Amino acid sequence: MKTRVNYISFINVIAAVMVVMMHANSSFWTYSTKGYWAVTNVIESVGFCAVPLFFMLSGATLIDYQKRYSTKEFFKKRFFKSVIPFLFWSVFAMLWASRKVLIAMIQGKPNEGLKWTVESVLDGIINNKFQHIYWFFIPLFCIYLIIPFFAAIPERRRVKVYSYAIVAGLIINYTIPFILSLLKEYTGFSLYFPMSIFISMQYLIYPLIGYVLHKQELTFKQRMVIYAIAAAGFLAFILGTYIRTRVTGKLDGLYRGYYNLPCLLYATGMFLLLKNVSSRIKSEKVNRFFAWLQGYTFPIYLIHRYLLDVFEENLHFIHIEKASLIYVFGGTILAVTLSVLITMLLRKLPVLRHVVP
Repeated sequence: MKTRVNYISFINVIAAVMVVMMHANSSFWTYSTKGYWAVTNVIESVGFCAVPLFFMLSGATLIDYQKRYSTKEFFKKRFFKSVIPFLFWSVFAMLWASRKVLIAMIQGKPNEGLKWTVESVLDGIINNKFQHIYWFFIPLFCIYLIIPFFAAIPERRRVKVYSYAIVAGLIINYTIPFILSLLKEYTGFSLYFPMSIFISMQYLIYPLIGYVLHKQELTFKQRMVIYAIAAAGFLAFILGTYIRTRVTGKLDGLYRGYYNLPCLLYATGMFLLLKNVSSRIKSEKVNRFFAWLQGYTFPIYLIHRYLLDVFEENLHFIHIEKASLIYVFGGTILAVTLSVLITMLLRKLPVLRHVVP
């Protein structure tokens, strides 16, 4: 009997691949008048919803944790599944960032030295200075810390309470500040807006949205409204960034940002779209593939950046430009594949298997 693809696995895998693709698309961060930059803007804009999708999945899968285990067990699981890997891979990132100095020291060549101090190491780990992509952990830890408070609301009332927090946050935290930023930029009108809804500000709104979309069945009309608004957010994101960057000659962030209105609207629509797309895929083989690959999405995130570093340092040997689509998509596929293979190997080792959960 054919079964539907589990949408949690589906979104998890799609988001993980998007993250790798964006990092392989690093040419986006250096504006160029050449045509390739417009393509990198499209790729970056499409994939920008990946991090919000992960945060939404956290809400969809973790807020009901009390049905499975205690709060003590919840934090224990989060510690071993996220804090331990974060610390290990941050130290690895420190060594990776210093690998040329370390190699020189081993070979006895003159070098500047490591210049590590307790302060610099702690600062590098906590503030992700050794590996910038690990910034994701800090808001993730904050979401983990707040989830028991979200879970304290009785289940029968959660959808209504969360919906209120989402709507209030959408208006106060996202829409009004976005409108004011546009007015200031385009008309010179400047007004400080002091209000914030703390329970749904910045990244905290995403797990609430994920939970509501997970629990609430929407009508066709409601889905179409969300898709239309999401499309408007995406177009504002991609076109606003392209037009303003082209005019100023440097990357413009007015329409960008994870807690900026265009991203919130686009990411919400993508979550709902991917959830509904997965329900239409009725193949046992596809279902098993996504379920299997989901088990590697976190290690893919942890490992892939180092592989991309190696690729980019050696592209000149194969005469491929970093800005080319061949590298962006080929590098993404290769980095994902090798990350999975490395994870398989590490999981066979007694101690290291704990750093790729």
